[in-house]
Amino acid sequence: MKLRIRRQKKEGPPPLILPAGDGTPIQKFSGEVVESLRHMVTRIVRNGQLPARLSMVSALRGEGVTYISQALAATIANDMKARVCVVDLNWWWPSPIKLAARDNPGLAAVLAQKAKLNEIIEPTGWSNLALIPAGKMSIQHRPVTARSQELREIIDDLGTRFDYLILDVPAIHSTSDAIPLSSLGESCCLVVRQGVTTVEDARLALDEIDHLPVIGVVMNQVKLATPTSIVKLIPA
Repeated sequence: MKLRIRRQKKEGPPPLILPAGDGTPIQKFSGEVVESLRHMVTRIVRNGQLPARLSMVSALRGEGVTYISQALAATIANDMKARVCVVDLNWWWPSPIKLAARDNPGLAAVLAQKAKLNEIIEPTGWSNLALIPAGKMSIQHRPVTARSQELREIIDDLGTRFDYLILDVPAIHSTSDAIPLSSLGESCCLVVRQGVTTVEDARLALDEIDHLPVIGVVMNQVKLATPTSIVKLIPA
């Protein structure tokens, strides 16, 4: 009698689903991404302390900083039960925040004294996680704002309300204003998209913010070049 043992396919880590205020799922973060971020956070905590203000940066546009920023914030809020806020500082190419109301004028309105800070903090279905959209800001005001005391004071204020701030910063090579914006954080994390960022791009970007400690590098949308026939031979 021949006995065939069929090995069950190993399931990947479950995704992290972020609900809106009414409990409706509105953002889904890949289980693989969340698990990688958990490893990074665990190593950081093991070796010291997770920075209260973390700037998420990239060398080039389109590397997934906003998605990784929100996934990291959701991971910290879910696993550590800490109060976390994602602050979008990218007035150049702001990414739409699914949870934000359409009439939310964002951080730009607070800086222009047209809204109060409490009015633009978007809650989620989790009481300990919030997001702040960038809003719209004219080109001529962006360089001044990036270096302003007013913006620093707002970040300081948010620092008293949340345990961790995740700062979504524009790409280093896209605008020089990314450098002072990154400096609002205590440390930075570099997001690198495989096949987009070269080693030289990443090195030059890190040179621009070498005054900040780099706590980690996140490889986004990684694709293994290993042939499928070989992958099947690797023990799960």
